Amino acid sequence: MTPVHSNAEPLVDGRLSAPAAVRNGPAIIAALADWLPEAGKVLEIAAGTGQHAVALAQAYPDLTWLPTDIEPERLSSIDAWRAAEQVTNMRVATWLDASAPDWAIEPVDAVYVANLMHLLPKAAAKHVIKGVARALNPGGRFLLYGPFRTGGSFRSTGDESFDASLRESDPKIGYKDLEWIEKRAKKAGMMLRATIEVPANNLVVVFEKS
Repeated sequence: MTPVHSNAEPLVDGRLSAPAAVRNGPAIIAALADWLPEAGKVLEIAAGTGQHAVALAQAYPDLTWLPTDIEPERLSSIDAWRAAEQVTNMRVATWLDASAPDWAIEPVDAVYVANLMHLLPKAAAKHVIKGVARALNPGGRFLLYGPFRTGGSFRSTGDESFDASLRESDPKIGYKDLEWIEKRAKKAGMMLRATIEVPANNLVVVFEKS
């Protein structure tokens, strides 16, 4: 699992800064307000630069945020953001490849994944979904943000162009149909609870473990 923040710029203290993370952070925080637990542990898969992790941990101080990634540069960036913002309810970033079969982590109350599914082959995406279901406590929620096809169609011409560029670089990756995600989640024991529109034609999709 190697999604890359190609437009992330390095700062002097080891942090990476992605303009998209700055733009979409407030909308994601608002969309998750009714769906994050009041307290408990939240696992973030592929936390990237760490900007979402810091923003969400600050917005919801009663939660313990567990950021993970697989790239050393991103793990360092996550911890640098944590230190720079002095976030006390966020753990040190840890290595996790959630696209691998049978991955495991301590039980959590929610899992947050942003901008990942379109960067993975379907087989790897299945491993992510199955692993999320294993990690969640009963009643826990899978909070998935990103671009998707719906009803077999792209949600904008920009999405269609971006998908084409992804598939040109790797034919196995690209946008996933939301219905395909829902089917995989249901098979893993998670039911769709909400689909929330956010800017730039993205969605926040909420599943709940039975």
